[in-house]
Amino acid sequence: MNSKNHASGKCVYHTDANAGFTGFYERVSYEHPTKKFSPAFGPIFDYHLFIKYGDKVYMEVKGVGEVVISFAELKKNKYWKHYYDLSLLLANDENTLTQELKYSSDYADVQIYEEPRFWSIDTAFIEYNVDTETSTVRNSEETSTCYYKINPFDLENMDYTSSKDLDIFLRNYMMRSEIKNKVFDTRYSIYNRIVVDYALQKVEDYDYEEIAADNKRYYAELAATSAT
Repeated sequence: MNSKNHASGKCVYHTDANAGFTGFYERVSYEHPTKKFSPAFGPIFDYHLFIKYGDKVYMEVKGVGEVVISFAELKKNKYWKHYYDLSLLLANDENTLTQELKYSSDYADVQIYEEPRFWSIDTAFIEYNVDTETSTVRNSEETSTCYYKINPFDLENMDYTSSKDLDIFLRNYMMRSEIKNKVFDTRYSIYNRIVVDYALQKVEDYDYEEIAADNKRYYAELAATSAT
């Protein structure tokens, strides 16, 4: 990978037009009993993180692990493709990474991951409210949520996951509660609707003269699909 970067304060911002850095993250919120600290955020969250460079894809899933696979392999699995497609729509800038400097006093542990992480992406995320039982899209202006475990620029030289290890990953993945409890399709419908709405709203905020014709058609097709 060949990225352009610039430093600002305690962070370094990297841009690589040939790579994609995206993720799907969902957190749970609820009303704090005292209402003083509402909304409060619970310990329940879920994420799928992706790095795509050429035909090579790195994927990390909460509670399952991480793999390096071909893009064709990803597309064969309806669950992985679903979350990857959502991650593209949620991304505010899929070609940009933020590297928080390891020894910066400004670095804040986001308390999501087991180990310190310093590479984050610019993306919106899903928030599920327990009290109202509704899901909404939140932008990442408030806080960064998607951090990579690896240095994303290492992907280019990483080996693909072996067939044996990929089979283990897949078996563990199929034990996810949304699959075991057969609620994936319901969640898919909800996520697809609100994420497509978010993506369409982003387009409305842009100057259409600056959007390529193929991107216009892409969002128009999404709108037609979500309306059916």
